[in-house]
Amino acid sequence: MIMSVRSEQDLLVVFARALEEGKVKTRLIPAVGEAGALKVYRQLLDITLDAASAFPGHVELWTDRADETLSARARRAGWASRLQQSHGDLGERMCHALAHGLQRYRRVLLVGSDCLLLDRGYFQQALNALETSDVVFGASEDGGYVLIGSSQQRLWKPNPFQVVRWGTGHALADSQAALALHTDRLVTLPALWDVDEPEDLARAVTLGLIKP
Repeated sequence: MIMSVRSEQDLLVVFARALEEGKVKTRLIPAVGEAGALKVYRQLLDITLDAASAFPGHVELWTDRADETLSARARRAGWASRLQQSHGDLGERMCHALAHGLQRYRRVLLVGSDCLLLDRGYFQQALNALETSDVVFGASEDGGYVLIGSSQQRLWKPNPFQVVRWGTGHALADSQAALALHTDRLVTLPALWDVDEPEDLARAVTLGLIKP
């Protein structure tokens, strides 16, 4: 049996929301209700955390609020769990997590819990890209991104994402333009897709990736 070796230089941060009805996957609520949106989110999060278990390095689970279920899941996996201490928008929280991670690790990747297609191979592509670049994006088909990674702590303080239009089809392009003011070493991986809108949910159900 061949055992995989965990890198001591690499960190994967997973952003997750506390498991509370009405607070997760809110764009799905008109279609499936609050309980249905939470059910979908639990499946998305389980798939993300299963993928994170294959990451060839350390993993940290960052939650927006205290949640014992998520903390226990992290403990069972041997991961650290943290509250997202930084206030502000998504960009501010991401920059805080990247800067914090790069104090301790050479390469840091950050993902949310909306993409069904993340796996060890995609994580490895991102890590490989950071051997010759400062920032890597994992694009999403809707114009956002499912992953961001960096090897340079200096890029994240102060927050370069002040003008990014989060939650729109401009998020990736805005983020790339903001970082291009500070580095030309940017790489973008092939696009995946995530589950944000009812049509994304229908696609995932049709493909048998999650249960309705």
